[in-house]
Amino acid sequence: PDTVEQSIHEAYIDTITRAQHYIYIENQFFISLPYHNPNTRNQIADALYKRIVRAHKAKEVFRVFVVMPLLPGFEGEVGGASGTSLHAITHWNYTSISQGKDAILNRLQEAGIEDPSDYITFYGLRNHSTLNSEPITELIYVHSKLMIVDDKIVICGSANINDRSLIGKRDSEIAVIIEDESFDDGIMNGSSFPSGQFAGSLRKYLFKEHLGTLGRENEVFDLDVTDPISEYFYKEVWYKTASLNTEFYEKVFHCLPTDTVQTFSDLRKNHEEKPLWVNEFSRAQKMLDSIQGHLVLLPLNFLSKESLTPAASSVEGMMPTSLWT
Repeated sequence: PDTVEQSIHEAYIDTITRAQHYIYIENQFFISLPYHNPNTRNQIADALYKRIVRAHKAKEVFRVFVVMPLLPGFEGEVGGASGTSLHAITHWNYTSISQGKDAILNRLQEAGIEDPSDYITFYGLRNHSTLNSEPITELIYVHSKLMIVDDKIVICGSANINDRSLIGKRDSEIAVIIEDESFDDGIMNGSSFPSGQFAGSLRKYLFKEHLGTLGRENEVFDLDVTDPISEYFYKEVWYKTASLNTEFYEKVFHCLPTDTVQTFSDLRKNHEEKPLWVNEFSRAQKMLDSIQGHLVLLPLNFLSKESLTPAASSVEGMMPTSLWT
């Protein structure tokens, strides 16, 4: 029989299934479809889906945070002839997340969860600076392959969330699973909960980094990241910071990806319209000064009205689907 070594995949599934309060994921990809879809074989999305549905039925507070690149790191330009590979990966990410019936957010709605964002939300990271006295921005390319669960388990390694990394007979990967044995006092949804000294401190460090408070703990606006799942932190701090940052970046720079661009003709308009900083420099500067950290929302409807699969006549279109997934 064809037995394969897929212990990283198994560890992810087991840890997701056993999660009590939250799952925090940083990964370069999110390519995972339900079991009945033949395009992928890994079961990450199915495990997340089942765990969230279980939480919903039990009326539990349960959060999944996913941080990933705003765009895949492939050469070419979005909307251009050179962007075929870029489009293909973007297609598989969005098919897994938010676009089409097999996307996890749509499946959760089908299962009766009116607002899946109560349970799972997707984010990217972005930064800004000045070059020749003009404001500039660039996405921060998330290359980590990390999962932290309940402030007590960490999986960290080289495996992406896709079949290439997880099904055991494609790319070679390595990872470690670290379970805490020493705990500090923590809080989950307002109740005391043991926070692992390694997993808990790593999660808090990353949250502070993404929210822009790392190293600024003595300042007035120091945010308390102790309780990652409370309604206040999840909605009013984490999500709100990402949402405001996203709004400011889009106004000042017209940067991609964005939910306002759903077709290639929207993309052309977005290129042609002058961003705020060109005409209203001081107003743009005020907005940039208001940005906290690097956290932004992953736009779930970017190019949602276009087919991004490679044309059959292109080199990429002749490649097997498995190249991308």
